[in-house]
Amino acid sequence: MPQVNTTSISGKDLLERLRTKSPEHYQKLVRLYTERNEAIESNLSQTYVPNGKAEEFIKIVGAGKTFVSMFVAANGVGKSAAGANIVTNIIFSPQSKWFQYPLFQKWPYEKRGRIISDPTTLKEKIIPELRKWFPVNEVKNIPDANFEELKEGKGYTRKITTNTGWTIDLMSTEQDTKEFESVDLSFCWIDEPMPKDRFMATLARGRMGMVVFWTFTPLTYSAWIKDWMDERSADAGYLNYVEAELEDQCVDHGVRGILKHENIKRISDGFPEDEREARVFGKFGHLIGRVHKGFKRSIHVIKPFPIDERRFTTYKALDPHPRVADHVLYMSVDSKGTKFITGEIISEGLVKELHSRMVAFEAAMNYRMQGRIIDPAAFNDDQHRKENSVAIQLLNLGEHYIGGSKDLQAGIKRTNDALSYQEVNGRMVKPPELYIFDTCPVAIKQLDEYVWSEWKGPSKDDKQPRGKPKDVNDHQVENLHRLLLSEPIFTHYVQVLNQREMPGGSGNAMTSGPYDYHDSDNLDPYDR
Repeated sequence: MPQVNTTSISGKDLLERLRTKSPEHYQKLVRLYTERNEAIESNLSQTYVPNGKAEEFIKIVGAGKTFVSMFVAANGVGKSAAGANIVTNIIFSPQSKWFQYPLFQKWPYEKRGRIISDPTTLKEKIIPELRKWFPVNEVKNIPDANFEELKEGKGYTRKITTNTGWTIDLMSTEQDTKEFESVDLSFCWIDEPMPKDRFMATLARGRMGMVVFWTFTPLTYSAWIKDWMDERSADAGYLNYVEAELEDQCVDHGVRGILKHENIKRISDGFPEDEREARVFGKFGHLIGRVHKGFKRSIHVIKPFPIDERRFTTYKALDPHPRVADHVLYMSVDSKGTKFITGEIISEGLVKELHSRMVAFEAAMNYRMQGRIIDPAAFNDDQHRKENSVAIQLLNLGEHYIGGSKDLQAGIKRTNDALSYQEVNGRMVKPPELYIFDTCPVAIKQLDEYVWSEWKGPSKDDKQPRGKPKDVNDHQVENLHRLLLSEPIFTHYVQVLNQREMPGGSGNAMTSGPYDYHDSDNLDPYDR
């Protein structure tokens, strides 16, 4: 009997043969397909597949260990779909393998939620997304319906109740702050940026236990959000976030992405510069043109550890100023050349008071000081005051400084090199040269917000990069530039008995003289 080559027969042909030769089996197969399709259409949340970044966000929320979880992302990454599916899986329990986490499996708080966005987004995006992902209603009203929508006199759905016992308010960011101070809540989904006063009023409603998940592209109202994140970033139990750019939704370069790369490029090229950072890269709009774009808090900012004088050599840079506070930055170097910003001092007052604070801080930190540099302007005498320059005053107190480099562009390049790192599949294959203790908030904030200046052209489209950063709140960044350009190195610990130091001083000025150093690759600064 001749063999039939089934690989050359289409699915349509097979169905036709089945219909002709076995109508009963054909009808059974059609019925199964119909039931399957109806089941899928009645609950699309069971078919939801997040991209890689959305999966990270779902995992953070589902773990239930963070008060505020944020998805800071470009347009088109799938923020709203992720938020709507998180709400669905909270209300109706886990609907797929992507939501098998404690918070979804067993909700620990009362069943009262809130969803916040601007009026247009609520009406045109949020409510359609919820209708799409919620289980479909076969009837209109609870208890037979899965959910019921109430407008309460608004132009959009104002409240949702469910047959699982939930009540969810939908609120506009344009509503009065007082309206946000009403009922206690157990979850809040915020979509897109919102004013700070309404956000703080919402947080106050979590007295009985609450989780907040926030999906947004950092445009309007974003500046205060970034500052708030900076203040809370050290507390993992309070705040955690995922950042995503449009490429994370790419078929070729993302994880389970759905957009073609050429379409992403076309979208990106269409945005003006002042929106591209936020809409394409998910970066805060008020930080357009960051100078040190490689700086990432989750990579470079670390918890402090004790500084052993035998395993670290420490250097400092001072940026004194007649009108604002003086800024001091400390850099400790280990035997492998890795550099750690381990301390900072912000001081107002006389040079003598600054010196006393530095000496006390260095003793408390157990620093082995090796070198000191200062803004070259500190060597200039003040013609209007009968006193020596800051550098000379410090010399008289026992501390010898040398002037740091004035090469701004070289400092920028050297710092970007030190921040550079490489990750492959979540594994660090090339760690950065520079880390910063989270106990140095001023240095972290200034480094994060150090941006390029722009020419003020006749119109928005005529603005051109000026080629230099804005000269504001840059004191610790300039200290960092100068420290890195001085190429500080690890020197071996040498204990000297009966050494007499200059009064109040420690270490040496950074000079080109000889250092006591050797090949120290076998020394591990963390080996206690």
